[in-house]
Parts: sequence; structure tokens; C-alpha cells
Amino acid sequence: MIADIHETYTMSHVITKPTALIALGLLAFAAAASAEDLELKVEANRTQVYLGESFILNVTLSGSSHPAAPDLSRLRNCSIKPLGSRDISNYSITIINGRMMKEGFSGRISSYEITPTVAGKLQVGPISVTVDGRPLSEPGPVVTVTDIKKQDRVIISVTSSRDTALIDEPFDITLRILIRRLEGSFANIDPLFTDNPPDLSAPYLSGEGLTGLTAPDLRRILQDRLVSDRNQPGLAINNLTLAPDPFDFNSLFGNMTGQSRKAKFMLNRRLVEQDGLSFIEYSLTLTFTPRDENNYVFGPVVFKGAVPVEVDAQGKARGAPVFAVGPACTVRIVPPPEEGRPSLFTGALGTNLTAAASLDAVAGNVGDPLKLTLTLSGEIRFDKMLPPKLSLQTNIVQHFTVYDNTVQTVKRDNQRQYIYTLRPNHAGAFDLAPIEIPFYDTQERRYKTVSTLPIPLQVKRGTEVTASHVIGNTNHLQERKKESSMVETTPAAIRHGTDGANPGALMGRPWTLAAGAAGPTVYLLVILAGLVQQHRGQWKRARQRRHALNHALRHMRAVNRLARHDPARAGQAIRTAICCFMADRLDAPASGLTPADVRQYLEPAGISPDTIQAVILIFERYFNAGFSHQSQANDLAEDCITTQKLMKTIDRECR
Repeated sequence: MIADIHETYTMSHVITKPTALIALGLLAFAAAASAEDLELKVEANRTQVYLGESFILNVTLSGSSHPAAPDLSRLRNCSIKPLGSRDISNYSITIINGRMMKEGFSGRISSYEITPTVAGKLQVGPISVTVDGRPLSEPGPVVTVTDIKKQDRVIISVTSSRDTALIDEPFDITLRILIRRLEGSFANIDPLFTDNPPDLSAPYLSGEGLTGLTAPDLRRILQDRLVSDRNQPGLAINNLTLAPDPFDFNSLFGNMTGQSRKAKFMLNRRLVEQDGLSFIEYSLTLTFTPRDENNYVFGPVVFKGAVPVEVDAQGKARGAPVFAVGPACTVRIVPPPEEGRPSLFTGALGTNLTAAASLDAVAGNVGDPLKLTLTLSGEIRFDKMLPPKLSLQTNIVQHFTVYDNTVQTVKRDNQRQYIYTLRPNHAGAFDLAPIEIPFYDTQERRYKTVSTLPIPLQVKRGTEVTASHVIGNTNHLQERKKESSMVETTPAAIRHGTDGANPGALMGRPWTLAAGAAGPTVYLLVILAGLVQQHRGQWKRARQRRHALNHALRHMRAVNRLARHDPARAGQAIRTAICCFMADRLDAPASGLTPADVRQYLEPAGISPDTIQAVILIFERYFNAGFSHQSQANDLAEDCITTQKLMKTIDRECR
């Protein structure tokens, strides 16, 4: 059976040129994009912040990828830090049974870090942008800004080792809590009440908001820092409580009265000086690895509770309530920079990329399909990578026709194999040029390119197949016998007398003498014979053009009968019938004809674009089936009918 061809190709900003096969689809996209409605969207990644915190504002312009700068001049009571912009245009083509489905969008997103300077309701807008003389405006979101009472008893901070990171690029988040030291002999004692630890709210320590990140084992980390002795100081985190201990009567009694016991945790401890004051610092550093592009918020961290501020002569501590907030930090996971990005880049991120290429044959004929296997290995994020577009590499397409649409992907750990189909387009001894694979090195933070080794190839010119060969090998056996009988030569009889063979006289026959006397007549006949010989090829081509449709329709009827018991051969015969029809009607080569070649012969003949596209879709279907590893299941009867109608249309429209 003939397989359904179901391939999806995505052309985002990392791909700058289309392949020949899907060029028509991309032109349609360009037209759709130009007609696409412009839309401006303004979003904040947080709707509530504390005074002193920042949030990310994303301004998305859909329907255009032009880098039009948004106007934020009407924002008040905040500071603005531009974080850059990037193209988020994305197009895809899905081909199912030769039918092309197109979808996609164009757009650009600009990001800003907004830091409110006044408490209350902050209207983040209006924000406007002008595209091709057309103004767009959005009122923007409303963010609630909460003030915090100033104090220097407890200071909290949440910091990141990176403001931005790439996928698979780890970063550290450090929580620091500074509590003022007591004076005198109590200076080295933890300024915490053992029976009433302050409450610390840190959502990211419970796994909140970590979707798309590989996080450490938070449960194990907190378990290792759990304070088991009730008489030891610590911090209560995220309202975690302890299960009752059957050997601890105080714990059991508290549980029976409905009171749960707070779990206390001790973080890394050290003495620090800041702004001329002495503190005891409690800190915790965690490492995260991003798996998806996003804005990840860590915090805010809120501290609520009483801390000792002084100790009297009897050793009794006096406490004071404290409310402190550690502003959240945001880490943006971004794609590689647009600046310096190679046109061949298809999304490979990582380190130590290696590339190797091999062909299933190093000798063949012009037009013969060759299987190219490209093997990529290394510490690379392959699931974010598209197959390399060989049709964009000019050193390859000058010798080969490349079919990026039939690429197959073999997935292995730390490795990908991409299997392409190539067809040599001229004879000679030449190399399959090195294949260039750009990638972004996440360690060195720059683009690099690796290349395969060249592969020498010997290509011969193949035998051209004409329509008469195809028809002669299907169902016209009688015509072949007739042609065979016409070219047989019968030897002339030799007469023998009593003296052996009779010698012939050169000038002894009367008709020979008459021919000699008629010199001018013979000369004219010779001239006429020369003209016939000179134009015989043209007359033959004209006869082929006149009978091209009839021959093709007879062949298609034979294909229809063949489809009942051998669908695979019938599919190949449909492709052959189209090749031979175009050879007879349009002087196209019957062998080595590709989907891209079909357009080159139909357009100059004045065939309508709709007819051209329909022919390419059917031809491409059975062309791909000739060297696809998939099984096919098409409606051959319907395709035969459609092909015959298209042949009649071409014959009628052809000038």
C-alpha cells in the first residue's frame, strides 16, 4: 500500500529561507501575514507587588514582525528598564496525502522591568505603537503596590546568579535573612524565640511556580535542615508542621487540643556587617535548571513574627513584632540572541556538537535518489531543534536536488539521525560538500558551526525513458509486434544459370537509362528527400504532442486496472504517466523529473496556477512514495480520475 505522507515543518525566526518544495506555501503565508489583523497586547507577570519590587511587562504586537518600539512615555510613578525585544513569528506547513494545510502568525514581543515608586494602584499604561502609519493603543494592566513599614531589624533578599538564562543553563537562587544581633554577652546567640519561631513564607520553597524548571529535591533539603530539639531556635517555613511524636508527651498533648506543632528549620548561619550594623545571616542557595522559555518569579519572601531585641539583667528577652518582605527576583529564560545568529541555525543548544554524514551509494546516475544520513551527537538539547535545512546550503544545491520535506528523524540518547533524499542533477565526479550545522554554545555563550567531511561521488548520465517505452511495456503488445516486423530485413533472391550467377549490368536496364536522362527530376527528388530528413524530427515531435493526451489517457486506464491487484506499482505508474505526458506534450525529460521541475515546465506553457498546484500535489505524493519507508493508503481510483482531468486541462490550456 502507498503511505500517507504526514510531515509538519515549522519555520520560526531561526529559518530565513524556504525550501523549493514549500515555497508556494510560504508565499501564501506572506500574503496572509500582510492581511493579518494588527493587535497590541500588554501583560504583567504579576498583579500584586510590594513597594520596592519589580515586575515584567510584556508588550506583544501581533500581525507584524517589524521592530516598532512601543511608546511607554505616559507611564507614571515607576521606573522602566528595557529588557530587549524578539521576533516570535512562527509558521507551519502540514502535508497530509498531498494536501497542504497552512497556519501561523507573525509578531514581536518587547519586555520591560517595571519598578513602582509609589504605593497604591498602578495603571501600567496607556501604551501605544505605530505600525505603517496605523496607531494602536492599550490601557495596560493594573498592578496593586503595597507599602512596607521601614525597619532595620530584619532584612530579607532573594537574588539570582543570572538575570537571564538559556534553556538547560543552570542558575542559583539565594535567600538571605539578616536579623540584628543582640548586644553584650548575648551577641552570638540566635535572635530567635525557641517556643515561638517567626513564620517565613517562601512559595518557591514549596515548589510553587516551578513548572518548566528542574528543581532540587526541596523535601530532602528541608528535611536535612529540620530542628529536632524543641529547645533549639529556628525558622518556621510555609506553615509546615510536625506529626505527633508518640514518645513526646508534650507533642501528643498539643495534638489532642487541636494545636499543631510548627516545624523549625535552621539555615546556613554566619555573622555579617551591613550599613554599620551587625547581623546574623541565615541563607539557603538552590540551583535550578530551566527546560522551557518563560519568566520565573522567586518570591516575595515574607517574614512575620517576634524577634528578641534586648535581654534584661535576669536573662529575660523582650521581643518586638516584625513584618519584613524580601522583594521577588525574576529570571527570564530566553532564546539565543538574534544578533550574530547564522541563517542556518535551527535551534541547537548545548556543547560539544559533532556531525557526520554518509551516503548509501557513492556512484549512480543523474536523477537517481540517494539516501543521506546526517548524524549529530553531543550535549545538545535536540528536542528544541528542527532538522537542518540542506536546501539552504548553496554548496549542496548546486549539485543536488534536496527534498527537505521527506526527512526522517531517528532519536537516540544524546544523538539524532536525520535521513534525507538527494538526487544528483548533473553528471561528473564531484563531492557532496561539507554540511554546516550551527549551534549555540551555552558555555561560551556564542554561536559555533561544525561541518561534516566531504563525500566523493561519481554520477553518470542515465538512459532517458520516453512515453513510447512506457506504453510499449504495459498493454500495447500488438503495436510492439507490428513495429518489430517493420524493422526486419528480407535478403533479395539471387538467380542462378547453368554458368553460375549472372553478373548484373550497371547501365543495362532501361529504367536506369531513363533516370539518367531525367537529371533535373532526380535532383528535385533528392532535394525533397533532404528536406524530409531535416524536418523529420520536428514532425515526429509535433505528432507526439498531438497524440500525447491520447497516449497518456490509455496509460491511465491501464493504471486503473493495475490498481485493483497491485496498488504499489499503480502509484509508481501514475508518476510515470505524468512524466511521460509532460515529455510528449512539453518536451520535459521523462526521467529525473522532480516536483520542482514540474512547475518549471508548466508555467512557461501558460498553465493556470491552480492547475499547476494540483499537478504538483499529486505528483509529489507518488514521487515521495518512491523512496519513502512508510506504507501508503491513497484512493488510487480517485487519483487516476483527477490525473486524467488535469492532463486534459493542461492539453487544453497549453499554448
